[in-house]
Amino acid sequence: MSKILENLSEEQRLPAEICEGPVLVTAGAGSGKTRMLTHRIAHLVFDENVAPYNILAITFTNKAANEMKERLESMLGYTDGMWICTFHAMCSKILRREAEGIGYTSNFSIYTDVEKDRTIKRILDNKNTNITADTIAWHISNAKNHLLSPDEYAENIPNPRKREVITLCYKEYEEELKKCNALDFDDLLNKTYELFNTKPDVLAYYQDKFKYIHVDEFQDTNKAQYLLISLLAAKYNNIFVVGDEDQCIYSWRGADVTNVSAFTKDFKDVKVFKLEQNYRSTKTILQAANQLIVKNQNRISKTLWTNNDEGKEIKTFTAYNETEEAEYVAQTIKNLIMDGYSYNDFAVLMRVNSQSRILEEKFITYGIPYRLYGGFKFFERKEIKDVTAYLRLIHNPYDDEATRRMLAFPKKGIGDATIAQLEMLAEENQVSLYNLIVGNYLDGALKKKLESVKELMNNLKEKSDKMPLYEFVEYAINKVDFKGAIGDKTDEDQNKQMNIDDFLLSVKEFSDANTTADLQEYLQSITLMRDIDALDQNEDFVTLITVHAAKGLEFNVVFIVGLNDGLFPLSRAINSDDENELEEERRLMYVAITRAKSRLYLSRAKTRFSFESKRTEYSIPSRFLKELAGEDADDEMYLPKEKRSALSQPTLSNISKNNIRQTNSARSADYSKFTKGTKVRHPHFGVGEITVEVTDFASGFVTIKFESVGIKTLSLKYASLEIIE
Repeated sequence: MSKILENLSEEQRLPAEICEGPVLVTAGAGSGKTRMLTHRIAHLVFDENVAPYNILAITFTNKAANEMKERLESMLGYTDGMWICTFHAMCSKILRREAEGIGYTSNFSIYTDVEKDRTIKRILDNKNTNITADTIAWHISNAKNHLLSPDEYAENIPNPRKREVITLCYKEYEEELKKCNALDFDDLLNKTYELFNTKPDVLAYYQDKFKYIHVDEFQDTNKAQYLLISLLAAKYNNIFVVGDEDQCIYSWRGADVTNVSAFTKDFKDVKVFKLEQNYRSTKTILQAANQLIVKNQNRISKTLWTNNDEGKEIKTFTAYNETEEAEYVAQTIKNLIMDGYSYNDFAVLMRVNSQSRILEEKFITYGIPYRLYGGFKFFERKEIKDVTAYLRLIHNPYDDEATRRMLAFPKKGIGDATIAQLEMLAEENQVSLYNLIVGNYLDGALKKKLESVKELMNNLKEKSDKMPLYEFVEYAINKVDFKGAIGDKTDEDQNKQMNIDDFLLSVKEFSDANTTADLQEYLQSITLMRDIDALDQNEDFVTLITVHAAKGLEFNVVFIVGLNDGLFPLSRAINSDDENELEEERRLMYVAITRAKSRLYLSRAKTRFSFESKRTEYSIPSRFLKELAGEDADDEMYLPKEKRSALSQPTLSNISKNNIRQTNSARSADYSKFTKGTKVRHPHFGVGEITVEVTDFASGFVTIKFESVGIKTLSLKYASLEIIE
């Protein structure tokens, strides 16, 4: 046996030692696919005398490519001559050499999303349309991922007016790029495909060069990527692809799960292997993952197994609302820390990043260091800062930065030249930008251009003086039409809209707890939440992350929150006629489960506030909970029958006794000093006064009115409160 391959398991070694012909390895989560892939490449070079020059290895991130290089360098001592890179990096290298073949020069520019967005916005400036630049950008990218020209793509847009605008913008965008000798990221793929189809001599050169092709994360390939590697592999058929259709979760950015099955049909005599041994998770966690994913029809059947221990049972928890759910997560983490875990052991997985707001608040409240991945912290997100800019101006008309943000979104046809003119006039008149606009300082064309802005802001100011806090903020969001300006075409658009909803919910929660509070007090409370950065300096932190961003990672302890139908799975997938959408949501849940190594917690809230009905409504448990619990689970709560499943469910009444273990220090804590009227100090919220003293000594919750953030209900066990004598 090859010395290179002898350290692999038999399951990994069998595909790795095949050197010729097409090979598909469907590799389950945590099965060591990267290890198998790098050993296969090393085997080709070390044992089979394949020239490194003839090897191509493609993956999807620079991080993964660098990791592959490092592993191969440690095994072979070098990687010179091999192309180990992402699809886009490969295409960029090819086009730098061959761009003249498609009418570009080799020094072409590559437009990032920033340059792409600016170009599209300029094109939209002279169009009479309410279609946003983000929507146009999505359609252009979608067209290019499917290798469709503007006219070809137009056939996919049923609305005539929308079709006309999108097609025209796509054509003008392409003309602008060509004039500037520039390509965007999607062009790197489709222009390389165009090159190979129109220049057979160029294709032949790269086919001879890349005699041995490897593709990692094959399930994430889109149409353009699949066709590119098909062309490159057509001559020698030595193509080795590794993927897991159960982890295909990027269809919203073009990934096509059917590429896995298409591979077995498009290439002759494909050898198919399965990596089913998992090296990451306990038997209990894998049992749950297998029981869930088997519900999907469009997959190659496989069952994960492991030699790891049985492990802890999976805990499920049903909270009354999202605040109580976040409290449960924070308290459970705190108790496990007392048991010897580190904060780095924990990850909290969310379906959408709008779920982070209440979790962030609880972590700050209880001094849990955390880091949010895959996006900005809640109050730092653009759409939230856009909303708060309008609210800040109602409270502070001298805030020029808020005025600039207000003028920029939603789009008002006010560009940099107009802003510069306004700034000059404001300086001449010694007034703020806001007062310049709403006062009587402007005339002529400038006055006319800003008349609607003046009317809007005067209207909001008037309403703010007459309406309760929550009603006013809701009115302002609707009056400005933030959601309409954001649009709803992409997943990102919908995430932004959900962030707006959760911002409004934060106002409602604050208003309910602080019935006499005004806009100034609310803005002060969220400013404090934004300014608490000390927790981030800790290198030992809990990871707060969306499921999409968590793919490829692993953690000792995982919480999956928000397991309600409509949230996970999303309502769009539930209501879709396309079964693939619900299957992708199930794949997301599968990915979330298989991030956990030793402990898994699943939680949901019984109730959620509905912005349609303006009241708190009962929510439906995620269908995935029932699928995990078994077919004979209790339909009302989706709880498992005894001994039916690895799941266990603490009830709401016994959570403090059963699921959050009382430590000696907690049991012996003296809460009797925390009486009504007592002054206390919180490490982040500052000074406050107890308004409702401890009533339940088992849980130790107390209500405090803080000078900085209003009223909060905290657990004495974890809030680190200091009594001020």
